[in-house]
Amino acid sequence: MKQTYETGLTGEKTAEEYLCGELDMICLERRYRNKCGEIDLIMLDQDTVVFVEVKTRRNSAPGEGLSAVNRTKQTRIARAAMIYLMQKKWIRRPVRFDLIEINRNEILHIPDAFQPGGQFYC
Repeated sequence: MKQTYETGLTGEKTAEEYLCGELDMICLERRYRNKCGEIDLIMLDQDTVVFVEVKTRRNSAPGEGLSAVNRTKQTRIARAAMIYLMQKKWIRRPVRFDLIEINRNEILHIPDAFQPGGQFYC
């Protein structure tokens, strides 16, 4: 379990470095957590708040980690994001949900990977 946790932290750090360094985003939060769930990274891309889910895999096929972000996981992320936006009073700001997979030191970034839908009750 400890090795999996450390692998996840390393992947999140790699993703943050990529988003800040290559895409010029600003990191607002790391490992944000509230009663609805956790968001790995919350970034600012110009005026857009970007909620990023990072999946780190050591030895799997490309895209396999991304498939773990199913509808249930997406709903949890969206609910946690809604609370974050309400806390910051940023409800009217543009937002998007990105996925990043780190696999064998390769980065697969999918901007605007999903759109939340449905009810936002925890």
